[in-house]
Amino acid sequence: MELLVITLAQLLPGKEADGQARIRLIANTVRVAPGLVTSLFYRSRGDDGYYLLLTTWEDESFWIQAQERHSPRRLLLASPVELLTAPPEQWLMHYSWGYSRPAAKPMIAAAHLATIRPDQAELAQRGWIESLRRQAVQPTLAFAFLARGVKDETSWLSNPAQPAISVANGALAESPYQHGPIFLNLLSWASESEREDFYAHPNYKVIQRFLNSIGTIQTLALEPLDDEDS
Repeated sequence: MELLVITLAQLLPGKEADGQARIRLIANTVRVAPGLVTSLFYRSRGDDGYYLLLTTWEDESFWIQAQERHSPRRLLLASPVELLTAPPEQWLMHYSWGYSRPAAKPMIAAAHLATIRPDQAELAQRGWIESLRRQAVQPTLAFAFLARGVKDETSWLSNPAQPAISVANGALAESPYQHGPIFLNLLSWASESEREDFYAHPNYKVIQRFLNSIGTIQTLALEPLDDEDS
């Protein structure tokens, strides 16, 4: 099963040029990794100075083999200059739902990271997917997906030779949810007006109220890095 690795890095103020150069180098390094399926790179809209790196691997074995040379978090931490306000956060996830409108080029994006109470995880996933399906019927989204998993805090990351730990149903089999499952909903639009229409829809407001009642949500305003940037 494909494994999605999400990496979030916050840059120090004044390090934008060095940070972008580092992300470009990381992108070029990761894209040649064995077992990599896709890679997407985003930067913050505005002056917040963060980057979101999404890499999808054929399975866990390829990801574990990639730890020494192709882990986005390790590559960020290996920068020869100080760039980050804190160590990058990273999550291991599986896809739950996806959508693409090929005729629409994603120009702006948003990532919604939600921590949900463990006893509400299945209900949240079903409700979130149903909500996304309803809004995908209307031509507003360009690209989107929902994924579920856990924060990457496992000790085996420091030892790539250690056997894989199964990531099943959004949880590491040997690491039960301690703070609730993490969901990532990435949304992309072809224009600002389509983004506003999506957020203004009553369906979106209903699911957001529900999710906020059973967990916490962090929203990141993003724009894709084009090829010359990354």
